[in-house]
Amino acid sequence: MNKIISVLLVGIMVMTLVGCGGNHEGEAKTPSGSSVQKGRDYQEVVDDFKSSGFKNIKTEKIEDLITGWLTKDGEVEEVSVGGDVDYSADEWVSADAEVIIKYHTFKERDTESAEEPKAKDDSEVEKSEVKDNPNVEKTTAEILTIDNCKELAEILSTKNESDPLIKEFAQKYAGRTIEFDGNTAYVSNHGKYKTRFDYLIYAGDYSETTFSGPNFQFEDVNYSDLNLTGDNVPDTFGAGLNIRITATVEEYDENTGLFQLEPVSIKMR
Repeated sequence: MNKIISVLLVGIMVMTLVGCGGNHEGEAKTPSGSSVQKGRDYQEVVDDFKSSGFKNIKTEKIEDLITGWLTKDGEVEEVSVGGDVDYSADEWVSADAEVIIKYHTFKERDTESAEEPKAKDDSEVEKSEVKDNPNVEKTTAEILTIDNCKELAEILSTKNESDPLIKEFAQKYAGRTIEFDGNTAYVSNHGKYKTRFDYLIYAGDYSETTFSGPNFQFEDVNYSDLNLTGDNVPDTFGAGLNIRITATVEEYDENTGLFQLEPVSIKMR
């Protein structure tokens, strides 16, 4: 009799332990804490939550990237589980709890702008030089160089990337064509595009330790947009190249410190 009672008690204890520690039907365990997720690629975070059994996973874009050099495209800013942004790792919660993954990215272009741009012919380039800029005389399309434009020489030689002269030059000569010796200081993909890029351009020869001139940028261009000329055109156009640049002045953004140019032609030096 005592033996039967002992067996029953053992069985009850086992069932109690199983009920307390092993039954998580309808639940999922958080793969890692919220602080760990920041800075990761959002798709990796999505996969982690899916493999952990979460069913209600949403992503939200923070369209605030301009260059993608410091904060990468797709980099996670915040993850919440059931509205909790401070959740811990290995927590059992409902598998239906809403998981929201917020990540940084570039602003989406509309369908028209996402298409490959058409190459400009010479007449279109000339028109763009004087478009909507009252400071440009309509009777001339002379290319500005350090030899015929003192202001260009001054901004190319400055060591202050936020020199007020840069803004003044951009406003005065918007739409004009400039020509100068420069280099490709940095290259990154434009958004998620594999064949469109953003180029950071400095004046003078390439150096890893020093720079000169404004933070010029060719934004959202592909290989053909660069209009490479000469006998030594490279198969790929990356960082560290010394080049002769002919480009149209677009605008200077004080918030980013980037001076936008549109390439007209580029020759290797």
